[in-house]
Amino acid sequence: MRIFFGVALACCLPFLAQPAAASAQPATMTKMVVRLSGPGIKPGSIAAMPKTIYRAGEHYARIEDPPDARQGIQKLMVIAEPDAYSVNLIDKKGTHAIDQGGSDDIHLPVVFDPTRKLTELNRLEFGDEFEFFQSHGATKEAGPIINAKPTDAYKLKTSQGTATLVVRGGTQIPVMLSWQTKDGTYRYEYITYQELPFNPALFAKPKGIVYKDIQPDTTSEPG
Repeated sequence: MRIFFGVALACCLPFLAQPAAASAQPATMTKMVVRLSGPGIKPGSIAAMPKTIYRAGEHYARIEDPPDARQGIQKLMVIAEPDAYSVNLIDKKGTHAIDQGGSDDIHLPVVFDPTRKLTELNRLEFGDEFEFFQSHGATKEAGPIINAKPTDAYKLKTSQGTATLVVRGGTQIPVMLSWQTKDGTYRYEYITYQELPFNPALFAKPKGIVYKDIQPDTTSEPG
């Protein structure tokens, strides 16, 4: 199964094929609370407010958006393969899809790049930040002092500038992640980054919601 989330953390694009095999529940999950800033993102706007992301193993994810009272929307996305739920917690309506897709797993890309100009960062994902920078040969240097504590910075050159991961000194725990574009620098602040025991209740079907089932798109399958 392939589930993709972009910068807005509100987009689910399933690629439908054959059902993935069931797997055992993971022992732990990663909880991240992140806040985005950058070109076109107004301070105090919904896009600039913290979002909560959970990632557990290869087949579980949960993304909680802040409420948007003006639009009457509070988005919640829950993935527990093969089920995917997209919910508006304000009007209590949502969709349910059975996402099918071979051996591929959930992907939570940090950089939403529809123009594909930053192909070097296509596989940079929430929950795998340090592994990505390390495996791509990032240069390590002393990072800034944040909250009176030292940090380490890992830097990667891209076609449009530099991507930088700042972690707590001597650890792999992200504090900040930024990447340069022709429009300016985008930056995620990691308010929370915790490894916790797996909580299956967070990945269960949200209750009290009226669901519409989304049928698999089989138009691309050979006849």
